[in-house]
Amino acid sequence: MIYSHRFAESSMLADCQYDDESHELTIMFLNGRTYTYKNVLYNTYEDLANAKSSGKYFNSIKSQLVLK
Repeated sequence: MIYSHRFAESSMLADCQYDDESHELTIMFLNGRTYTYKNVLYNTYEDLANAKSSGKYFNSIKSQLVLK
């Protein structure tokens, strides 16, 4: 299943999608860039989608994410 979230109030992130079969998280930034990260847990997607500040949360975990 693919989960999607739109960041309505973020100044950095536009959307993200999580594929629970491949464990890939794709993040679309407001600047138009898109990155896909592999081996991501569903909880990470859920925490990002529900974070008070999605940009701050992303910045706190980005060093742990592995680009596909």
